[in-house]
Amino acid sequence: MIRNSQASINPKELIFSQDAGRLQEDILEAVATSPELLTFGKLEKVLKSRLEIKRDDLKRAVDELVTEGELTYSYKHGCSFLEKSFEKPVRISKRIVLVPHRMKFPGGPDDLLIRMQSGISFGRGDHPTTRLGLRGIEYVFEDTVFSGSCGINSTALDIGTGSGILAIACVLFGAGRATGIDTDPCARKEAGDNAEINGLKNRIEISDMPVEKIKGRFLIIAANLRYPTLISLYPLMVNLTGTGSMLVFSGIKISEANDLCLLYTKNHFIMRREEHEKEWSSFVFRRI
Repeated sequence: MIRNSQASINPKELIFSQDAGRLQEDILEAVATSPELLTFGKLEKVLKSRLEIKRDDLKRAVDELVTEGELTYSYKHGCSFLEKSFEKPVRISKRIVLVPHRMKFPGGPDDLLIRMQSGISFGRGDHPTTRLGLRGIEYVFEDTVFSGSCGINSTALDIGTGSGILAIACVLFGAGRATGIDTDPCARKEAGDNAEINGLKNRIEISDMPVEKIKGRFLIIAANLRYPTLISLYPLMVNLTGTGSMLVFSGIKISEANDLCLLYTKNHFIMRREEHEKEWSSFVFRRI
């Protein structure tokens, strides 16, 4: 005899389970949208400003999210902060899914899977600027005119490549080859390893060459760098791009975005896209 599985469930327990599910959704939203890292105490203050919750219920919900791999604790400046966990597949955009190395995850038919190993280099997807850069690259390759010009000879440049994630995304989306440059030897080693993990060892070159010595023109240039560096790179960006080339910039504070956009759109580029996440901005510029 088949019994209704809910017949033995106490109605109060069912209501609590439903409430706990909603609370977990509120916790994940608060962590994702907060402009600053949240300790448990700050999370409690944020949620209590709009919800009636008990501390014990909040603690239980957070513990369950950590156990399920949705959240993780990071330790900085002597404090514990709650952050989204990247130890499981995480969807960054409509198509991009970040997958931990060696984890089996087939993805959907239109998903673009980027497999990353854990390491110390910047660019694991856990920072808003990395996610903004990835979404900017996806936007560029969704442009039918731009994607139509990609091919075996199309090239991408990733300045300050870190983990290599932006260079990897460019090639997976359709660039023929990519060069990632970084001054940090640890970053170069990890970027090379990540390129190999994604089957792109022969299509991505990792180099310590200064950007000032880079020659040629690139169809797409990605840079997740701070505002002063992006400002100083303007003359080089003009020299390293041709008509129709795209720039994908992230690492810009919202307060700096207007000045950066004004500089790049003054003569040689038009702004095609601007996106914000928390206190960070990103731009896509097209060379005219």
